[in-house]
Formats: sequence, C-alpha cells, structure tokens
Amino acid sequence: MKILNLTEGSFPINLEYEINSIDVPNIGKLKRNINVNLSISKVSKNLLKSDGNIQGIFEDTCQNCLEKTNIELSSVINVTLKDLQELDLDSSDQDQTHYQDIEYFDLQKFIEEEIALNYPDIVKCNTNCLKEDKSFKEKKNLPFKKIRDLID
Repeated sequence: MKILNLTEGSFPINLEYEINSIDVPNIGKLKRNINVNLSISKVSKNLLKSDGNIQGIFEDTCQNCLEKTNIELSSVINVTLKDLQELDLDSSDQDQTHYQDIEYFDLQKFIEEEIALNYPDIVKCNTNCLKEDKSFKEKKNLPFKKIRDLID
C-alpha cells in the first residue's frame, strides 16, 4: 500500500508500478498483476490532476453461458483529485472527481476505485454470446400455446 502526501513535494509525480492483489467486490479474480502508469500534477492549492492508465487481466464467469472468460481491463485515467474536506463545499459538476485525504493519499484505494468504475457491467465470453435466441423468444411469448392447441 502506497500512501502519498500530496500537500507538499515537487510535481508532477510520475509513478509506474504493479499491483498483485486488490480488494474490489463483485469483479473477477485477478489473473496477472495490474500495471499502473500514473502522473499526478498540481493545478492549484487544493486541486490536483491525475492522468495515466491501468492495465490488467481478470478471470470472470460469462453471465450467459457460465464459461470462464478473460476480461482485459485497459483503462485511461483522467481524474481530478480533491481533498475530502471539500466534498460538501464543491459546487462543480465534474463527473471525474476523486475525493480523498490529500495529505494521506492512498494510491491503492484510488486504483481500486478506478478498476471498479471501469470493470464491465456485463461479462460475456464473446460478442455473440448474449444475442437472444429468437426461437426461445417465440416460445416464451406463447405461454398458453398448448391450451390454445387443445381448444382448436
């Protein structure tokens, strides 16, 4: 776990490292280390900017056929960092803002949040796996077909 004091020091801070374990619920199992390439620059006294990318491979289960599949996560980071104390005072409408104690900035927590936000909502083994089967749909839409057939 890396903790940085982002209130002092020289900027930009360039980081390149690997993470071998994460604690993010409801995502697949980490198959290989996550590569993190990150740059943190200071915009103003209480405003920082983080740019970079995260790359990793996870093993997850296809939600349609239940086969094991690899999920390649390649995410671009372009996030504004603000101190947690400014959360209630912030009136900006920026979607990409991460709030955390800037004096004790937890890189692991930041990366885990980015992974959770960028992990796919629907896990599928290939693009054709989730296409609907039309014959199943037709059967499903006729729940009383046998009764109708008996009446006719």
